[in-house]
Amino acid sequence: MATTSQKATSIYTSQFHETLEALPKSLSDLLTFYSGIPKEVQIDHVLKLRNEAYECFPYPCIGTFRFLEFDLSAHYAYKDHVLSPLKQPSVNGAVEPLFLDLGTCFGQDFRKVVYDGAVVHRLWASDIEPKFIELGFKMFNDADKLPRNHFLCPGNLLSDSPEDKLRVLDDRVTILHMTAVFHLFSLDDQKIVADRCLRPLRKDTGGPVLILGSQVGSLAAGPFLRQNISQDYSHKYRHDEQSWQKLWQEVCGGVEWTEKVEKVEVKSELLKRTKQMDAESGEITVFTPPDAGSTMVWQMFEVWVSFF
Repeated sequence: MATTSQKATSIYTSQFHETLEALPKSLSDLLTFYSGIPKEVQIDHVLKLRNEAYECFPYPCIGTFRFLEFDLSAHYAYKDHVLSPLKQPSVNGAVEPLFLDLGTCFGQDFRKVVYDGAVVHRLWASDIEPKFIELGFKMFNDADKLPRNHFLCPGNLLSDSPEDKLRVLDDRVTILHMTAVFHLFSLDDQKIVADRCLRPLRKDTGGPVLILGSQVGSLAAGPFLRQNISQDYSHKYRHDEQSWQKLWQEVCGGVEWTEKVEKVEVKSELLKRTKQMDAESGEITVFTPPDAGSTMVWQMFEVWVSFF
């Protein structure tokens, strides 16, 4: 029986797909036209690098090829609040947008933003594992296209060290993206991560700046344990709309931020991920209202922060 401080452990066995029958069309197109990798070798190319990654990082999203989906471009705020400002020409006197992809993994969402036409010098990424950065350059065959110094690694969201690589972007970021990150932490650590997300945000824009992304959520918020092949990668705490809003209000109202943050507006939506076949795109992910009683759903969110 679950206690008030911990939900019942959900049994989880290793989820590892040995083979891959097809790539999502959106990824295949990017590998073809951006990376220059012929379609006939793409599956072998992806499979080899996935296997190399899984040996070091047995995340379920790697074992099941979930990382092949572009979560950011599927976000309801992507076109208007991410891609559009990042594509706009610079205007004298106007704040130039700067994008940071936190927990970039292979950098798949980062590459999709590049492929969709964003101005490259506005884009930055970070991960705690340097190997992910190198695997990303191999996956997308673009070491000669992107500035390596824009990949900050290791970037430790729980660190307050002066050596923290993320410090180079403090007070500079106007769009911060992080998907499948918060649910890897306990609630107490999530508060530290949220605090760390506020530091790189630009404070002098005269308007709100954006944190957005997606994560595993729940219709009933609380800590969850999963019996995993590596407990390091278990989901720690899942939010519903109310608990997610409370987290940000508590952090922004804390001692460090209460006199700096003028307003925080938190939006989120709990969704069910399902697969459908599309005539043009093949298998695609669609988002629908979650089933009643679901303990694990997908949560898309926006956090708009205005500073004094």
